Amino acid sequence: MKIAIITDIHHGPKSHTKQTGWDGMATMETFVEHANAIGADLLLDLGDHISDTDHVTDVRAATEVANTLAQFRGPRYHVLGNHDVTNLSIADNEAIFGQSMASQVFDLGAARLILWQPDVSIGLPGGFAPTTDALPWLIETLSADSKPAIIATHVPLSGHSQIGNFYFENNYQYSTYPDHAAVRRAVEATGNAAMWLSGHVHWNTVTPVAGIQHVTIQSMSERFTTSPAAANAFAVLDINNDIADLAVHGNDPFQARLAFRRSGDRPWLKPMGPFAESLAELENA
Repeated sequence: MKIAIITDIHHGPKSHTKQTGWDGMATMETFVEHANAIGADLLLDLGDHISDTDHVTDVRAATEVANTLAQFRGPRYHVLGNHDVTNLSIADNEAIFGQSMASQVFDLGAARLILWQPDVSIGLPGGFAPTTDALPWLIETLSADSKPAIIATHVPLSGHSQIGNFYFENNYQYSTYPDHAAVRRAVEATGNAAMWLSGHVHWNTVTPVAGIQHVTIQSMSERFTTSPAAANAFAVLDINNDIADLAVHGNDPFQARLAFRRSGDRPWLKPMGPFAESLAELENA
């Protein structure tokens, strides 16, 4: 199974670190051409399609993204990012991309794809709201089937370090949800998740936690890791049996070969307590 992945396109006017005058249309077209050429089984878009400006500009930019990705000759799945809902409603995005933007699950045969869509609006100065209302659906969906599940969200929930990240080293609260640890524990308890795919943080990472491979994919438009050029990033995830091969293309290349199986198949040992407590127990034995 081949999954073609793109994220954080940020199509539209210049913003943040985007190169002056840079137009991502060519990279999107290259991505779709590559996905078609390799016979990808599906296209997965992890959100932040646009750089938000105003309603009219955002509708135009999102429509251009949707029309370009629609050239893929297979099923397409989209999640929303924070920039996608600044000036556009969820209904606007659904009309533009021709897909529900609610949480959904899709049977891929040997695995399942879960598009989980908690609130992606960023509040200032607090960041994202907790996933309280959306989490029960995710846990119920994971528990309903023992096939290894791929969870796709815009925002990562690994809790991984942001040291060195242009945006989030000094703004960690905006890089994930405040209840990310509780979400991980609930997901891990089902034993049915294998991989978690996200964007948002604009770099390539793999963070294995309790048997689940948390992966973030570089933004197509980013250049803080590739200056002065844009990253022009997109990825292909090739899953065969219990191995997942990830290749990120563009100016920030990245490759990883990962185990792909339900986290419950080989549960990790529960982390030990503080060393000081262990030493005290030995001394008192």
